[in-house]
Amino acid sequence: MDATNELLAAALDWASRGVPVLPVRPAEKAPLTVHGVRDASTDTVVLRAWWARWPQANVAIATGGWGVDVLDVDVRGSHSGWAALNRLRRAGLVRDGMPRARTPSGGIHLYFVGTDQRNGSLHPEHLDFRSTGGYVLVPPSRVVTDTYAGVYRWEHRAAPAARLDWHAVQRFLRPAPATPPPRATPHNGWDVTKLARTVERTQPGNRNNTLFWAFCEGLRSGYDLRPIAAAGLGCGQTVREVQATWRQAVARVARDGQLPPSPRRLPPPGQPAGHPTPSLSR
Repeated sequence: MDATNELLAAALDWASRGVPVLPVRPAEKAPLTVHGVRDASTDTVVLRAWWARWPQANVAIATGGWGVDVLDVDVRGSHSGWAALNRLRRAGLVRDGMPRARTPSGGIHLYFVGTDQRNGSLHPEHLDFRSTGGYVLVPPSRVVTDTYAGVYRWEHRAAPAARLDWHAVQRFLRPAPATPPPRATPHNGWDVTKLARTVERTQPGNRNNTLFWAFCEGLRSGYDLRPIAAAGLGCGQTVREVQATWRQAVARVARDGQLPPSPRRLPPPGQPAGHPTPSLSR
């Protein structure tokens, strides 16, 4: 079977398993369709039309509840996620014998049962997690970059039999400090503005983590959180993502015993920061 037929065959195989597929630029990781992963489809007529138009297109699958979650163990030069993966294995958070594909950089993709978890990254540990709203390239896709080139290859192919608890992975690899973090200084406009500006200046890839940190700091000091929320929206986060991150921050600060008596909920986008908002229902 030639390379073109292999690519289409892989796309049709995933679709037959109910996993949406999308075409990606040849030798790259960027989608070819206008709406990216939102265009992913299991319709064989659509898939055949895509690969008739782009016969060398790489094959990507949408991750999340409809199919699989994927843990990407990255390798970049002398830095890799193998050490972190071995720690997760020893802790029992990742089982041996999982379906896996070798990536062109020398890393690996581990496949898990799909969930509705959010995508995430642990950059110092060189791990990425793809679930709802994400996508990954699958064999036999091929990638060429300035530092590496190669084909995604199956090392062990099987139906995923386990779920990965990404929150448990994060807690294990980045445990909370033994003592609560210091409280922020008393509320004033300069401090909440500084938190919002920190969110605005954060580079892509770490914005969600920074927004979570800023919300936690704001909650501990009783700040009006709307400037921080507006900064998150200004960076490209959706209202739903900002609200979800805020709820996670409330849970974390409450767990640490630092939640103010009546934390304010986030207002609709565009509502003036000085407008009062009702208390969070608990």
